[in-house]
Amino acid sequence: MTERIEISKEIEFDAGHRVSTHASKCKNPHGHRYKIRVTCGGRIIDNPTRADHGMLIDFGNLKGIMNRKIHDVLDHGFVVWQDDTWMIESLKNQVPGGTGWKLDWNVIVFPTMPTAENIAVWAWQQIEADIEAEFGDDLCIQEVAVWETPTSVAYYRGEK
Repeated sequence: MTERIEISKEIEFDAGHRVSTHASKCKNPHGHRYKIRVTCGGRIIDNPTRADHGMLIDFGNLKGIMNRKIHDVLDHGFVVWQDDTWMIESLKNQVPGGTGWKLDWNVIVFPTMPTAENIAVWAWQQIEADIEAEFGDDLCIQEVAVWETPTSVAYYRGEK
């Protein structure tokens, strides 16, 4: 078979963040129920000796990568921009004596502002190598979509 096809898998997680440069209420620490959809494209595997015969990619395998690299990292965490010194210091000061991170907090320091747009780029970067290594062939990520709310979504389609 030579048909090209795309498939998508979605995961959800809860996380907090703040957009420190925002002109409105998003500059305050808050949380979201995020949804991320990864769309992969390629050719259907036409090899009866393979377990993924007739598929582009096994949905369960794609979900496993997404869970390990995205969900398990961000779920119930607080994502903070590395240059948001006020937020970082505030988090540190929650520990008696202000000596450092409380060990049971899941604080994820991002190199960029933790907006839906930047989370989409970050998610792509987290899973791209694993998808290529595990599935090879000509399978590739086509798109990562990140819903910050049910009506607000950012799409990343790679560097063009």
